[in-house]
Amino acid sequence: MSVVEEIKQRLDIVEVIGEYVPLQKAGRHFKGLCPFHTEKTPSFIVFPESQSWHCFGACSTGGDLFTFIMRRENMDFAEALRFLAQRAGVQLTPLDEAEREQRDELDRLREINRIAAEFYHHILMRSPQGEPGLCYLERRGVARQTMATFQLGYAPSEWHTLDHYLRQQGVSQEDALKAGLLSESEQGTVYDRFRGRVLFPIRDPQGRVIGFGGRVLDDSLPKYLNTPQTPLFDKGSVLYGIDLAREAIRESGTAVIVEGYMDVIIPYQCGVRNLVACMGTALTEAHMDMLKRITKTLVLALDPDAAGMAAVEKGVATAQEGLERRVVPVPTPQGLIRYEERLNAEIRILTLPEGLDPDELVLQDRERWDRLVAEALPVADHFFERARREIDVSTAKGKREAAERLLPILAAMTSAVERSHHLQRLAGWLRVDERSLWEELRRLGGSRAKPSSGEARPPTASGGQAVGRALASSADPGRRLEEHLLSLLLGQPALLRELVDDYGLRGEVFGHVENRQIFEQLLRHLESQKELDITEVPRAFDSELRAHVESLLHGLEAGPSLPPDLVREDIIKCATRLQKQYLGRLLRELRYLQQSAQEEGSAERVRELNETIERLRRDYREIDRRFYAATLLGRTKRGFQY
Repeated sequence: MSVVEEIKQRLDIVEVIGEYVPLQKAGRHFKGLCPFHTEKTPSFIVFPESQSWHCFGACSTGGDLFTFIMRRENMDFAEALRFLAQRAGVQLTPLDEAEREQRDELDRLREINRIAAEFYHHILMRSPQGEPGLCYLERRGVARQTMATFQLGYAPSEWHTLDHYLRQQGVSQEDALKAGLLSESEQGTVYDRFRGRVLFPIRDPQGRVIGFGGRVLDDSLPKYLNTPQTPLFDKGSVLYGIDLAREAIRESGTAVIVEGYMDVIIPYQCGVRNLVACMGTALTEAHMDMLKRITKTLVLALDPDAAGMAAVEKGVATAQEGLERRVVPVPTPQGLIRYEERLNAEIRILTLPEGLDPDELVLQDRERWDRLVAEALPVADHFFERARREIDVSTAKGKREAAERLLPILAAMTSAVERSHHLQRLAGWLRVDERSLWEELRRLGGSRAKPSSGEARPPTASGGQAVGRALASSADPGRRLEEHLLSLLLGQPALLRELVDDYGLRGEVFGHVENRQIFEQLLRHLESQKELDITEVPRAFDSELRAHVESLLHGLEAGPSLPPDLVREDIIKCATRLQKQYLGRLLRELRYLQQSAQEEGSAERVRELNETIERLRRDYREIDRRFYAATLLGRTKRGFQY
């Protein structure tokens, strides 16, 4: 993950832009009056799913969070990077040689995991070897389309199937071992880690494969086997399904946390898409770092057995520590102001019916699942209800057991009002003097447990967790296409004029801000008539972009040497394909807006959107024609494929 991506992951584009532009929710998107030109009808749209914005009015431009801040605050990229990094709590430091090597290693491991995921998925869906896995998944109710969505796979029982395939793809055994895909015996024999298992690719929030989970189809042990700890994969910081659940969590305002892969997959297939799995581990601070940026409500849906309840209790404690807090002024009886820190989130607990996992419950009775989620209890209420079912408080021993179980829950509360309410409730149930419970609570919770009067004092900022520097750039197909084009242009900058004049290439088609900045800086060099010596290229860019440019040049040097005509053909293909992707994305977003306008009954807005859609369709057809023409240069089979 690059620094830019880490910043974008930590900041909510709707929240940041909403500080500049009043936004209203419109279906899956947010709309407002464009801040860059005068208008009466909102044409400025923010898309949370893609973390982007676009003006469909006079501006006819868009971008991501960085491009918005650069334009709104009149900043260059370096200034916007520093501005947003400070807001996100990300420390900016130049990459040294070791960090660049680490970044390259992470990129390499992601690519190996991607290759393995495609290989195992192919075996499951298209090879007779995958029949056992296919039968298992279909028996569990997983549809073929869902298998494709989650890229499920199957590892045959042979010892060297993946090893041989990776070597055919030019992957060394050393790197495959680092990725956790191969294992090595004490005698030095290297073999496939996953054999005879259904495989679940595990992805980061950006959708990149970082590891795997494998389930056996018989009674052999271990039942589940995960990728070991690697530079990419840490089981305690992974939420399975987060890449597919982010938008649904944002829309619903709730993240439901379950335990297993199937507990995410089957509900997703049934339309319940705000679920993520903590993969058999309790919630950790790393999990909370991912979730607290997109939701304020967590529902823990874990097994009702003893182990499940222990996980709930630990998860609650972690969530209360990891979620954001706010400081509020509270009047005291003496008329003074005391500042109190409160949890800026809600944690609820869903108790599953005995013997049913979430996937089984959703398949059997979707309405019951929805009802249980809606009726999930706040933490204190859940533990009170559980204690009432399990403890007889008619005896002194029962009263002591109930107090010992529930007082720590109250001591952890951040709101004195809620704490007092539940303490009164506990005293009434136990039929004891409330003051004796206050004394016990004070010993458990320290000074926070009981309100005390005093002079008003300003709130203090709570200390944040140290943020590890993210080093790796994205490996998604869109970014690979952008960076391949840029690496070619860095080697042949003279071809940029043809792309701009004859093919209409513009900076806004680059979806990643660093790539857009490099393209626009190349364009400025072109307009200034300055020639770029490839050996001096990195020095021509700002220090914030220099490491990225060096990485692009390294990729160019590592690739095969091609004659100029093939390089030109490849550049044209990349540029036209990039434009097609950009226009395709705009057209999809416009169709959502069109649907919203139709539902609102705004005929004028529908007409305006129809005109914009038709114009973009014409542009798309023209670019499609250019792309087709570029493939008719007599070398289509020799060009790069994406």
